[in-house]
Amino acid sequence: MTERHLEHKETLSNGCSIVVKAEILRDGSLKMFIGVYRPDGVPVSEDHDPRPHLLDMEAALDWGVDVAKGIGNGQRTLGP
Repeated sequence: MTERHLEHKETLSNGCSIVVKAEILRDGSLKMFIGVYRPDGVPVSEDHDPRPHLLDMEAALDWGVDVAKGIGNGQRTLGP
């Protein structure tokens, strides 16, 4: 099986950024990463082993984006 991967990067309205990655490994398992960062780049949350339940890669990526946005949009950021 060929490795496949998807990645989503986005800057939220409060300046926080999110990075979500989903990858199908050669053994067929799903590997994911969800990162949320303050506007200055400091990590708010980095989850190297999230476990979406029974989702394919595309649905898992969507799930991860929702999780990341929930965390990121909950951050209070200071103005410039």
